[in-house]
Amino acid sequence: MFKPIATALAGLSLMFAMPATAQEAEVHAADPIATVSAFMTAFDAQDADAMAPYLVDESIVAFIEEREGEDRTGIAMMAQLVQGISGSQNDLAEPIWNIRGFEDGPVAVVSANFEFLIDGERSHCGVNIFTLMRIEGTWKIATVTYSHITEGCDAN
Repeated sequence: MFKPIATALAGLSLMFAMPATAQEAEVHAADPIATVSAFMTAFDAQDADAMAPYLVDESIVAFIEEREGEDRTGIAMMAQLVQGISGSQNDLAEPIWNIRGFEDGPVAVVSANFEFLIDGERSHCGVNIFTLMRIEGTWKIATVTYSHITEGCDAN
């Protein structure tokens, strides 16, 4: 008699535990997206000191611009990009939308569409792909790879 009751209670406890676990997973999965959003807020403010905590020390940025003939590509240390953005005399902004994330243990990928604005005018658009690592409990951006599109940009 006690065994069926114990089994039923165990089943009920699992049923009630599942939503809490799902909620914890949603909060945990949102952390990489929150990191990217906070980094982009600092990026739009052109604030190197505010961008730094969201980056792995040796993070890199890579891009591709498809062209007729030869594509233009580049890879640089993220520190160079951060210094260029923060030191610009122009008003720079990079609104992002359609943010999507995937997390698997201590690594995550976040992608987002963007447009890059210089003094309020669109320079180019594309997609950003951020790879992140959870280091000592904190999400940090390891790489950013983006496409550079100058024609056919769809506004958000």
